[in-house]
Amino acid sequence: HEGLAIFRATAMPAKKADSGAKAKKAALAVSKGTQSKGAVKVRTKVHFYRPKTLQKPRDPKYPRRSAPRATRLDHFSILKFPLTTES
Repeated sequence: HEGLAIFRATAMPAKKADSGAKAKKAALAVSKGTQSKGAVKVRTKVHFYRPKTLQKPRDPKYPRRSAPRATRLDHFSILKFPLTTES
């Protein structure tokens, strides 16, 4: 334990001049307080609306379908099912 006492004495030397300023600062903090009171927001509405938050645009990393959709009405289907009739 003697070695520990020597280590403490050499590691942290006492500062006499600085302690008076610290004491004054502590006394001021005790008398006035450290937390300052901020301004109170005036509420103008009686209903609360959830604030609109950040909405990022879609940035897909891969296609959700494995293959693109095939067109249903190609030039063979048009002949089978004509859109207009001539009769």
